[in-house]
Amino acid sequence: MLTRAAVVECAKQPPHFEEIELSDLRYDEVLVRIGVAGICHTDVAWSDGDLFDLFPVVLGHECAGVVEEVGEAVTRVRAGDRVSIALAHHCGHCFFCETGRPMLCANNGSELRRMSRNGEPIQQGFGVGGFSQLVVVRQASLVVVPRTVPMAVAALVGCATSTGIGAVFNIAKVEYGSRVAVLGAGGVGLNVVMGCVLAGAERIVVVEPNEERRARALKLGATDVVEPAEEVLREIAADGFEFVFESVGRAETMELGFRITQRGGTLTIIGAPRPDVQIRIPALDFVPSQRRILGCQTGNIRPDVDFDRIFRLYARGKLPLDSLVSDILPFDQIGEAFRRSRSGEGVRTLLRITEE
Repeated sequence: MLTRAAVVECAKQPPHFEEIELSDLRYDEVLVRIGVAGICHTDVAWSDGDLFDLFPVVLGHECAGVVEEVGEAVTRVRAGDRVSIALAHHCGHCFFCETGRPMLCANNGSELRRMSRNGEPIQQGFGVGGFSQLVVVRQASLVVVPRTVPMAVAALVGCATSTGIGAVFNIAKVEYGSRVAVLGAGGVGLNVVMGCVLAGAERIVVVEPNEERRARALKLGATDVVEPAEEVLREIAADGFEFVFESVGRAETMELGFRITQRGGTLTIIGAPRPDVQIRIPALDFVPSQRRILGCQTGNIRPDVDFDRIFRLYARGKLPLDSLVSDILPFDQIGEAFRRSRSGEGVRTLLRITEE
């Protein structure tokens, strides 16, 4: 099979379009025609060489589409189904899958390369490669999308929403009446805000330098929005916050997050830094304070559980995910979409890969 895809040849090179080859379907694989794909920070970071040095690559992982064809053993979906692609490419039967942590699955198959060019494999970014008209993924990665959910929203649920909501409920387990600080109000950070509203947090303080994003955070339920300044946060919560979420991916914000976490509180780190980034915390402060520092990979999503809940909450008006979509550009404008993401314009710029 051939498909039109946006390929990044090497670090700091813009994606260019060409026809590439897709492997024939295996027994548990599905061919999906991508409808909409979001530009995530990690796509840009990989493209810039800040995350991985694996090229050439077809990026794109926050996406939704329609099933075109299924392998002989596929039972979860059928041709014509509208689907969202989950990043938990899990096997379903290993230790981590059986204990409810599919994002840690060691048999996830995300390293499978189902894309090639002239017989040479191309990296299928994050096991998806969604900046392509067609992709091949395993059936375990797909969740059927209700007709009441727009394709753009279904795409967001694949990464930004499942990560933010999952961080609140699956990782940190925010308690009602608690005080929360959210560092960064991009796509993931704003989903954390909405998750904390659902959890019943009493105060949700968003730290964000971008004025437009601060305003959007207030509309989504933040009680306070401030620029990055530790003294201002101390004025709001002198003893710190019970729950802190870092969604920027920088050492300085991670360390700030630790400092403003109250004794016995929880810092959840979501942002994806460069591989060489390290954070420093004072050990003598950390040990007796009983703070917790938790890592968060895509919200530890459980696709069949979490996606269904998110879709139902959206349908009830409790998750206004439409407000996160800044614009939907044609696939041919992928360069402009990357530019907007790098510059921090809007919240999420999406690409219309194909028509539904």
